[in-house]
Amino acid sequence: MVGNIGYLLWGSVGTGKSYFAGCIANALMEQEVAVRMTNFALILNDLTASFEGRNEYIARLCRAPLLILDDFGMERGTEYSLEQVYNVIDSRYRSRRPLIVTTNLSLQDLQHPQDTAHARIYDRLLEMCAPIRFSGDNFRRATAQDKLARLKNLMD
Repeated sequence: MVGNIGYLLWGSVGTGKSYFAGCIANALMEQEVAVRMTNFALILNDLTASFEGRNEYIARLCRAPLLILDDFGMERGTEYSLEQVYNVIDSRYRSRRPLIVTTNLSLQDLQHPQDTAHARIYDRLLEMCAPIRFSGDNFRRATAQDKLARLKNLMD
């Protein structure tokens, strides 16, 4: 993560975005670089569970040398959720540390948000992260078909 350049890994479901982000995390951890990989569903649950310590929780996310946010855009679209997503993204933006984000949102969606709340978040992400498109077939579908075929062979 040279020069505080992050990645925005975007594309359809099952194209390997999370796997690739995990590979980056593993390679860095082998070099003893701390990495935090999470998603906003978990972050929002943690923040909701504890009214005290929210600022420290977000500060801990920002102290990680690399933060990976998986499945961005899949969190609930409530006003509270958007506010917390903004707080985390903005805090990471101000910390000037790299960020990797995986999302099923299209680059078009990110470049042309539906409202100001989303525009504030997406604008920061697009400044912090170089977008990389993941395309291809859903590998989970192929894996499921392979497992079904193996099970069928076992049953015969």
